[in-house]
Amino acid sequence: MTVSRAALHRLGGDGPPLLLVHGFGADRFGWAANAHALMAGRTVWAAELPGHGASGNAVGQGTAAELAQGLAAGIADLPEGVPVVAHSLGAAVVLHLAARQRARFGELVLIAPAGLGAGFDAAFARHLAAVQTTAEAEALLARLFARPARVAPMAAHLLAGLGDPARRAAHARIARAMGDAPPPPAPAGSCALHLVWGAEDRIVPPPAAAPFGVAPEIIAGAGHLPQIEAAGALNALLRARLG
Repeated sequence: MTVSRAALHRLGGDGPPLLLVHGFGADRFGWAANAHALMAGRTVWAAELPGHGASGNAVGQGTAAELAQGLAAGIADLPEGVPVVAHSLGAAVVLHLAARQRARFGELVLIAPAGLGAGFDAAFARHLAAVQTTAEAEALLARLFARPARVAPMAAHLLAGLGDPARRAAHARIARAMGDAPPPPAPAGSCALHLVWGAEDRIVPPPAAAPFGVAPEIIAGAGHLPQIEAAGALNALLRARLG
């Protein structure tokens, strides 16, 4: 089954490219608190996975391996060895592509990679694909944060996207695949790998061990979205790890 090509957006900056890849149910706007801080000396690009953002809704069976095909097509014009920052589902997709194409990425900074934590709240993903009302969406999205957060704009954005039946079906298919997925593979080649988690992540809790032998860096006071809830701390960490 054909998988849609990931949409690729130039967010700004000047210099060598840096790629951002969002998580389930998100899009390029989820990096609003981070992109500008990463533009010093870099051109920042954001990919939108199949079934998300400006991409089409063909997702195959919704597996991370299939979504990786769409990501590969979408970033084909970026040079090999591009560093990437990816979150949750996006991090799992990046690992599948990195295992398949050993020269595709350079530095990998993966935030709460789906499948590598101490568990995965599959019910959250299924419910996200099925929400119908603002109240339902806000209650669900609040679980992404360690502290109370203003989620009304996020809920409105989510519901607007899910108003397209094809988009809702794509989300539902991906959610089912995430619930059944084995851990993603280790990256091939010599790319440097950094793992980051919010200490209070309830969706993909931090692992007890070190995945692939890499000890995660833990951001205190953050849940599943440290790029929003602890943007300053995460941006500082990203600048340090990406050089």
